[in-house]
Amino acid sequence: MNLSARLDCQLGAWMSIIGSSAGVHKGASHGIGHILGGTAGVPHGYTSCVMLPHVLRFNQSVNAGQQKRVSEALGSPTQPACDVVADLVAELGLPQTLRQVGVAYEMLEEIAQKSMHDRLIHTNPRKIQGPEEVLGILEAAF
Repeated sequence: MNLSARLDCQLGAWMSIIGSSAGVHKGASHGIGHILGGTAGVPHGYTSCVMLPHVLRFNQSVNAGQQKRVSEALGSPTQPACDVVADLVAELGLPQTLRQVGVAYEMLEEIAQKSMHDRLIHTNPRKIQGPEEVLGILEAAF
């Protein structure tokens, strides 16, 4: 029995939910991720790997200060958070595009439309005006 490993797992599980408990909004990356999972069968962890850099880029104009803290925390304070997160995903050998997780280009419009019905889309820091903006994010991630 490895108590240290068990503690790390418990702390990881706690850290994964504490933001929601504290009222932190998840935004478009999670909202789109919900639809990618249900519509295209993409595992949730992969949806975050693929979508987060592109949603960060989309949101940069409204939360650059917060994103700078992400870059600093990941050891690259002079780089945009979208690039730092994309580099981390690549370094970990995780999927970086919708193609890599089996999403067909023909599905993007349907995913964009359905995403507008996910409540987390409407908590995004930069207001998403309609499915065409989601489609733009999806195309960037394709």
